[in-house]
Amino acid sequence: MASKTSERLRALQERAATLVSHPDETTGHVPSTVDVDAALNAASAHFGGTLEQLVRDRTIQRIPTGQIAPDTRPDMRQPRFLPLPEQLLLDGQPVLEYQELIAELLMLGASLRERQIQPIVVFAGSSSDYPAANYLILVGQRRWTAACLVNLESLDAVVVGPPTPSERVLIQYAENEAREEFSDMERAWSLQQMKQALQDAPWEEVETRLQMSRARRQQLLRLMAFTPEQQRQVALLRLQETQSRTLHSALRSGELTPTQVDGILERLAKIATERALAMVQTPPAESATGSASSRRLGIDGPTVARLVARARRAAATAGLPSTAPRWLAPLREQIQRTSQGMQRSLDRAETLDQTHADTLRADLSHLQTQMQQLLDRLAPEEQL
Repeated sequence: MASKTSERLRALQERAATLVSHPDETTGHVPSTVDVDAALNAASAHFGGTLEQLVRDRTIQRIPTGQIAPDTRPDMRQPRFLPLPEQLLLDGQPVLEYQELIAELLMLGASLRERQIQPIVVFAGSSSDYPAANYLILVGQRRWTAACLVNLESLDAVVVGPPTPSERVLIQYAENEAREEFSDMERAWSLQQMKQALQDAPWEEVETRLQMSRARRQQLLRLMAFTPEQQRQVALLRLQETQSRTLHSALRSGELTPTQVDGILERLAKIATERALAMVQTPPAESATGSASSRRLGIDGPTVARLVARARRAAATAGLPSTAPRWLAPLREQIQRTSQGMQRSLDRAETLDQTHADTLRADLSHLQTQMQQLLDRLAPEEQL
């Protein structure tokens, strides 16, 4: 199995190598294929007024790729989850969990070698991880990473002044928001980074800056219930909040432990890997749909929900003898979920109006009667 995987990964690299075999212009001048005014206008239009102010009256330069680096400081990294080039390859081979991402980046690198339509945006700065760097990336880390993977010697870039923390978060959020592969986990990171950039301003101000509703903000922040490593996995799987809702809800309510969540995410990662390998054998152009979303077929809400349900059943079965009837574990699971739901409702009961309170009271009375009947039947005979 391992040998087949290696062969497929080598085939992926060889396929990408044929795409990036064109010569590169390594002069310090802007290539003739680039329309400078159009490129700058496209950049400013895409990122709105904030970036427009930064790039105004700037020119495009051709900068060696080795002199450019992402800002890797924990509080300054871009919210989009993107491993560094050296984390994507191990001894020249794609790391298994990143192979789909690597394939996409190699394709992007091939495109950049043909023609870079839009320049990246950088500002003067240094990096302890990349000592040769004179510029830090504000916009375009994905293009820079792709250039590194295909050994592209230089990139078109606009050099701007250092942005403020809030400008940086806003511009990087705008860069990724419309992209299909931008996940809700990364949006949640953007929220936290903007709040930090605004010196812990009220959430209302964060929502205004990112043009996000309160309900959407609350929805996204529920993903922060995952541990940092789990957040990384959720971002890598590109799960949206609705797709992972059963998982983070079970974690937040205590129905699943962090260890159980780790197991589910590990299984989802295996599914993603299997699908990525299948995509190497069947390129998107030959697949049924050929769309980017088809590469994620299987990592969806129903798949996550099935794995969560399976983990719940396993938790309910824990401690039961092997001779226990099949209906007992699901009943215990339902009782646990009902108990947790009732516990959460204690602080909300006073908000009900009289009509809803009477309805709920009737439901609870009926449930109490059924529970007492079951308790009576479970009582030892000597107590009857």
